[in-house]
Amino acid sequence: MGPEIRNNCELASLHSTSKGLLGECGFRGGYLYIHNFNPDVIAQIVKLKSINLCSNALGQIMVDCMVNPPVEGVSNQTKDTYLTEKKALFESLKYRAKIVTKYLNSMVNVKSNEVEGAMYAFPSVKFSKKAIAAAEKEGKVVDLFYCLEILKNTGIALVPGSGFRQVPGTYHFRITTLILPESHLENKLKALKEFNDAFHAKYAD
Repeated sequence: MGPEIRNNCELASLHSTSKGLLGECGFRGGYLYIHNFNPDVIAQIVKLKSINLCSNALGQIMVDCMVNPPVEGVSNQTKDTYLTEKKALFESLKYRAKIVTKYLNSMVNVKSNEVEGAMYAFPSVKFSKKAIAAAEKEGKVVDLFYCLEILKNTGIALVPGSGFRQVPGTYHFRITTLILPESHLENKLKALKEFNDAFHAKYAD
């Protein structure tokens, strides 16, 4: 990056303990770094943030652990343990992303892009007129109807795409890849596939 780009580029970087490597959703903490912004903009951001309570002590400790991992200046055993656990976590995330993509694309009327770096998949679903009519009869959007049927019959909680402002006339659901252990994730995906395929067979036009 040349100096002219560094001097003129506005850069914002943010991260949190709940959405990063640590994955500790119960500990609320994070940071925001802004570079080369107008001072008046920075002042407004500080003012906006100052009216809220700060993260609790545990959340702040988690942020410190996130930005200062045990890599330098600690015992080799601590560093090696951290790096081993970090590698294992990334390998597990990679495996779970692949298996979720594989199962979703094997399901009837479901299509998913390859999950790469996200914790979720957001596949599209095609519903028959019969399924849409059944949902309307209960006063529900069909993707919500579908997700509730899955919850009732499998215990799997999905989020319907209608909660995410999906394009009108299209349907989706959101599913996480974070279920552990990996064997439990695969069992749930098998149950999801079995129910999905039966659902679409039941409501076939």
